[in-house]
Amino acid sequence: MRILFICDEYPPGPHGGIGTMVRTLARALVADGHTVRVAGTYARDYPAPDHEIDEGVEVWRARPGRGPLAWLRARIELRARVVEWCRAGLIDLVEVADWGGPAAGWPSLPVPVVARLNGSATFFAAELGRTVNRTTAILERRSLRRADFWASTSIYTAERTRALFDLPASADAVIPNAVNLPGSVTAVRSTRQVVFSGTLTAKKGVRSLVEAWPLVLASVPDAELHLYGKDGRSEFGGGMRDELRLRLPSSAAAQVQFHGHVPVDRLLAALGEARAAVFPSYAEAFAHAPLEAMAAGCPTIYTRRGSGPELITPEVDGLLVDPDDRLAIATAIIRLLTDNALAARLGAAGRTTIAERFSTDRLVAATVRFYSNSAERFHARRGAPATDSSGDRHALVG
Repeated sequence: MRILFICDEYPPGPHGGIGTMVRTLARALVADGHTVRVAGTYARDYPAPDHEIDEGVEVWRARPGRGPLAWLRARIELRARVVEWCRAGLIDLVEVADWGGPAAGWPSLPVPVVARLNGSATFFAAELGRTVNRTTAILERRSLRRADFWASTSIYTAERTRALFDLPASADAVIPNAVNLPGSVTAVRSTRQVVFSGTLTAKKGVRSLVEAWPLVLASVPDAELHLYGKDGRSEFGGGMRDELRLRLPSSAAAQVQFHGHVPVDRLLAALGEARAAVFPSYAEAFAHAPLEAMAAGCPTIYTRRGSGPELITPEVDGLLVDPDDRLAIATAIIRLLTDNALAARLGAAGRTTIAERFSTDRLVAATVRFYSNSAERFHARRGAPATDSSGDRHALVG
């Protein structure tokens, strides 16, 4: 198939889980024999070329102009490019994310538009008890209703999104995010290093993690916390990194290191050496960060909220914590730092879970079935033949 992803954060520049997911899936689809394009709008200073070939994936990055309506003009120009490619017969299917409502206002196209739920702004606002910008909410609602089919990365996100947007039907498929499984993992790990990866934002629970850290040091004085990820904004003003540093007592500050956004190879190396990884999120659709940690064999602590229980079975292949419970977060970390047998068992079991349920090979096959089924149903409605067909509706994977 010839697939187009709409993505505004395709690496290597600073990106979140959607960018990671799209790159992982796009590269795997190319390796599977499909043709893949990625297009989106990017900040003028985003550190990547306007056009590149990334392991066979063609990437176009449009840069908006200046002025108060630059974002709107950029969306319109992107839509025009999508229409041109589809009508020229260069695309068989378009995938959009739910965040920001990228397909809002799109005209009828000769190919299906599928939406994949990785957590919209409306979804996360509801999870965190906050309000969302009205324009954003309208765009996201119209985009999801414009999509011909939709898939979700978790059961929780599918049902929550359906309720929030009053969507007329259930998800056509639930397909978790995929992760590449390293060929091997090290048998020798640091006894004291703990890793967090992800954008430094309140929803990721990083504030709770930093506040729990002095409790960890009280039991394990030489423990080290390493935070990887781009800086986010604090709702109190300024960057989250600065706020977190202010929250740390001076006695703990030296053992917390902020690494910022780093190349994926460096992050994976850190996960391959760390004793534990911790992600006490308040809201997740289906996060990529714990998948990477588990794939690397790193014992993983994740959130019990949202889709967390769809990934980890507590005490079997990881630990789950409440992000509001600092003592529980600290206790889980201390257990992994001080119990060698527990850490080894959870690390090995977590890697097995990824291999059996969330590996790229398995989930790319599920995605292709979803795409093919969507194309077949779309063209059947229009009385035209589909390019390809296979799979069943409501496929549930993972």
